[in-house]
Amino acid sequence: MHIVFCCLRYTLSLMHALDNPIWTALTTKQSILAHSSALARRFSPEMTLLGAVAANTAMAFDSLAQLIQRDPVILYFSAPPKLASGWEVVRAVELHQMIQENDVPPTSEQHNSTPQVVELTTADLPEMSKIYAATRPGRELCQRIQKLGAFVGVRDEGKLVAMGGLRLHIAGHREITTVATLPEFEGRGYGTAVMRALVERIRARGERPFLTVRTDNARAINIYRKMGFTERTLLYSQTIRRSQA
Repeated sequence: MHIVFCCLRYTLSLMHALDNPIWTALTTKQSILAHSSALARRFSPEMTLLGAVAANTAMAFDSLAQLIQRDPVILYFSAPPKLASGWEVVRAVELHQMIQENDVPPTSEQHNSTPQVVELTTADLPEMSKIYAATRPGRELCQRIQKLGAFVGVRDEGKLVAMGGLRLHIAGHREITTVATLPEFEGRGYGTAVMRALVERIRARGERPFLTVRTDNARAINIYRKMGFTERTLLYSQTIRRSQA
């Protein structure tokens, strides 16, 4: 066992922090939030379903099984995974991991027309949940997600119509997540305003913003590219759980 742990530590030391971002966050900057079992980690499911294993090995998945019981957990893989028996896939999507190496400031015209972005609190969760449900059908917003980082939004005539926030925290990097606009309010620059506010917040702390986006979300990818984000790698996101006996 000691040899296995030593080999894993060596392998992880050779990887970029963003290659296994959830594991990195849960073993460094956000370790205080980690639920742990040997070679597996996860956040409280009330914050996010994200979890991670140190490596794609049977031993690591045994650790994960002890940790989650029958709860679902979202894992990121760098290659299409082959899960061992005893696991079932609830949802699978391919994601671009994008990082902003250099900020692209808005033009004067964009700056003058930027909507007001406001800080969101737990009191805003009902409206946040409605946006999430409208833009991610069949899924629910984790009610303690704001424990992972600040959320901001845009209101139109008092109604919350766009939002986004911060999630994973890795040395030198901060993740932007859950950027969403109600469908009937798209095309007004609200989502871009939320993105710019979050980027400014991250940059002010000397960190680089990164995010994940579905590979089939061409509209969002185009917006992120215009803001200086580039595709770093492809991630395979799978929501999995233990199969029923």
